[in-house]
Amino acid sequence: MIAEELLKQMSAEPFAEEMVCCVIDPETRVIDVPAEYQLLGVESDEKVERMYFQCPKIVGDNIDLSKLALRVNFRNANDQKDQYIVDDVEISGDNITFSWLLSRRVTQYKGNVSFIVCAVKASGEEITNEWNTTLATAQVLEGLEADITLPEEDTDVVKQLIAVATQKITDVQNATSSANTAASNADIKAQEAANAAEDARGVIDQITKDSYLHTTTQTFVDTVKASPTAYGNAIPEQIEGYIKQDTTKGLQLFDAKTVLSSQIQSKVLTCNNDGSETLDGEITGSNRNFTIQLSAGTYYFNEKDKIFHTLVNGDDLWNKPYTFETDTTIKCYIANGEYGNIKIYPMINKGDSPLSIEPYTGGQPSPNPDYPQIVHGVGDMGFFDGELLQGYYQVSDGTFKPATVALCNKNPIPCKPGDKIIFEYEDVINGSGISIFFYKSDGTFISRVNKVGVRKIEGVAPQDTTYCNIVINPASEPIPVASAKHITVTINDKYAVCVKSKGKNLLDFEGFLNSRGSQYTKCGDRYRITGTGSAYSNPILLSDEDEDFTLTGSVTSESGNGYSVQLLNNAGNVVAFIRDDTKKASGKGCKIRLNYVGAGAGVYEDIMVEKGTSHDKYIPCQSTTTYIPVDYPLFEGDKIVRSNGEYKLLRKWNMKTYDGTETGWFLQITNDADINNFALPVSDDTMENNGKTQYSNILKKNNAGIATVTEECFIVNTSGYTYVRLKKERIADLQSFKTYLAKAPITIAVQRSTPTEEPLSSEAMKALYSIMACDEETELTIVGVPSDAEIQNQFLLPRNEDGALNTTAYCTAKRNEIALEELENATAARLSALETQALQEV
Repeated sequence: MIAEELLKQMSAEPFAEEMVCCVIDPETRVIDVPAEYQLLGVESDEKVERMYFQCPKIVGDNIDLSKLALRVNFRNANDQKDQYIVDDVEISGDNITFSWLLSRRVTQYKGNVSFIVCAVKASGEEITNEWNTTLATAQVLEGLEADITLPEEDTDVVKQLIAVATQKITDVQNATSSANTAASNADIKAQEAANAAEDARGVIDQITKDSYLHTTTQTFVDTVKASPTAYGNAIPEQIEGYIKQDTTKGLQLFDAKTVLSSQIQSKVLTCNNDGSETLDGEITGSNRNFTIQLSAGTYYFNEKDKIFHTLVNGDDLWNKPYTFETDTTIKCYIANGEYGNIKIYPMINKGDSPLSIEPYTGGQPSPNPDYPQIVHGVGDMGFFDGELLQGYYQVSDGTFKPATVALCNKNPIPCKPGDKIIFEYEDVINGSGISIFFYKSDGTFISRVNKVGVRKIEGVAPQDTTYCNIVINPASEPIPVASAKHITVTINDKYAVCVKSKGKNLLDFEGFLNSRGSQYTKCGDRYRITGTGSAYSNPILLSDEDEDFTLTGSVTSESGNGYSVQLLNNAGNVVAFIRDDTKKASGKGCKIRLNYVGAGAGVYEDIMVEKGTSHDKYIPCQSTTTYIPVDYPLFEGDKIVRSNGEYKLLRKWNMKTYDGTETGWFLQITNDADINNFALPVSDDTMENNGKTQYSNILKKNNAGIATVTEECFIVNTSGYTYVRLKKERIADLQSFKTYLAKAPITIAVQRSTPTEEPLSSEAMKALYSIMACDEETELTIVGVPSDAEIQNQFLLPRNEDGALNTTAYCTAKRNEIALEELENATAARLSALETQALQEV
């Protein structure tokens, strides 16, 4: 017997199967009042009529109405408000049914009565959930009643409580006896469920040999609630990290940002972060000039596209060397013309020959204190998955608005009330600054935090928050998506490994339509798309591998021809298509495109793209994204692995950030007149023995690990001190050094002598189990792995003929076990509350 059956045994008398009900639509919140209930009665009727209601049990964001307190809030024809406490909620399949006994308070006056259904869940005095319908109306007919005044305090609620109080003690005793019997049954069923779980676990053990399903009941509560559908998702056997850092030699002497901020129209010339500039617009007249200051010496002016020019004594210097005898300010210009999104790589370097193109880093090797370089690893973006949009979220209501000047995240960043969100960009942003926007689950905008002239912002998620968005808006200096080098979003000081999974159907057809702005209507998996007379192209990328894909479904035209779904290869050639109700087409390809020509409409049904050449049945697109919180990113050799049935974190690296708040920093006096050494005793294994591989975001370490007077560098010496060496002209004393760290924290990653195995946090384990395997082979992508890395993004888990890893039986058993346990606890709590209330009222 499952939990619902036990609940049914404990409920009031069941409603008659043929009972007419007011049906509540959970989406529109409208109460459909049938003709039988349009008339509530006649003036002064008292408890002679009863209205019945039916509503889906689960509404909104997985809210179970059977676990909330139900009320009928009403307003009688004299505009007096009151409420009725529902006391006969019954679960019937996927629905709940209940009734409203109409009192004289409802029928006291002739005319229209308005009412809603309200469901509330409270914790102490705080309401944690509330769900309401919209207004419905019914009529009370005119009667004849002697003049009588009903006391204002004599409400339906008061009368109900009085009636309950007179019988409460007896009711509690009877209910306690029933509850004891039910609890005994629950114990038996819980044991049966546990046995079933053990049997299911044995099946899984035979398949996998080391089942990963041994975990706590609480984990399975969350797993069951977050579990995907039967087509499900899988978790990887292993997630591997990598380590990478951009570095420069300081060869580039052309600072395009100086040009942007002083002379050239910012909407035409955009400085990227890879050493390139993008020209997009018209350059004419005085708007094309800028100046560059150079000290005496020989320089090579390198720009192969011949768009930049510098005239000295009538000679154009670009693409040739030139020697200046004295310090000189030269005047440069950009060739007149209309430029359409052209990327160029201008470079000025010392010497008489061109050197490798680099971004500008102050003429000094980077990383350096003014031009930090992020140490990249899996999860280095934190809870931000790296997908960007050119645009921003409006302050007024949080809606998205396309704009070339700003950047924002494409996918919502999940968070909950009280979470500390830290958003960090690589550079200081002026203009409108950087912002974090907070939203409710239904997309309602709550609030934002904003700062200008900083590169880092912090905010705490307010009440009702379920996700946030970020915005970078410099206003005067556009930041294209391609030039946004690094963004980090951490939650509660945690980074995150983003795991995305996709089922057998690789095509999210509805998402594809949304991304193309199509006009369509949907019924199930059938889409009716209205054409406009122009071809619908711009294919969406499915894979960059040259392998077989199968495209299935049907396409029919309501008027005219030309409707099709096409599969394209890497070269953009159509290799397969479905049209005029073709059921299957195969070929090697990597892109999908929807085409229609001419006015009319096309009907697309069960559209599916899968790997391979075989196809059995249509499967809806299934995808899941989850985040595994970690203290710092996964670097090369770091792994999340399955060991002895549990997922654990194998760490080969340690990482620490210094922001000046550490105790123990001191200024070490040196004999060098130009250099200060700032030292911190090492209190953990972050900074290990000298000679270990290490990375820092702003400080370099030379090959010998010994500080020199010619560069600012990070060193660790054998006496157990962490040294930061800076020139005195930059940092003169200890307090200035701590202030410096507060503005530009130093992060250092050091390779450990011996890898350590750490248990994942319960939060991380829940995230992994939330995409638990079910019945289909599933593809996963670990966000953050670079395209040029040897580590592959995708993980495929084997399945047996029954769909192993078959967690379905186990989850069913655990679901029953948990439901019975919750029933027992809820029954005990309810009886205790009723007894307390009865004693107070009597």
